[in-house]
Amino acid sequence: MDRHAPTMSIKDLFAAKAAAAERRRAEAEEAAAYKKAELEAFSNRVQTYEITEEDRERAMLRIRRAFEAGERELMLVKFPSLLCADGARRINNHLEGWQDTLPGVFHKIYLWWEKELAPGGFTFSARVIDFPGGMPGDVGLFIGWPQSLD
Repeated sequence: MDRHAPTMSIKDLFAAKAAAAERRRAEAEEAAAYKKAELEAFSNRVQTYEITEEDRERAMLRIRRAFEAGERELMLVKFPSLLCADGARRINNHLEGWQDTLPGVFHKIYLWWEKELAPGGFTFSARVIDFPGGMPGDVGLFIGWPQSLD
């Protein structure tokens, strides 16, 4: 009588399931480390970046195009709320001094608006634009204008 070894065993299935779970855990860990390093690098750029004349011209061109398209505001940029000094709590709750929580170049954008765009009638606002898992996600910086001169 010919006895064959079983082609499948519960032990093999459990081993394969454990190996797959370990691969998924390692991949998730690697992805989280990559995301953390990416955020750190972005945060460093945010702190050191200086706004150039080309940046200003590009922003004004985008504002002009949005205005001509009938929009009332333009989101200039968005960034993770984690970069704000308070995690965007002041921005989200419309509390006084919210602009002082803007990090690095984003605070410089506010100062640029204050000096060059506010005198021309433009508004500036910051809003948390998404809430992944119920927590503040990205913050958007918006330049706005009235619908008419009346």
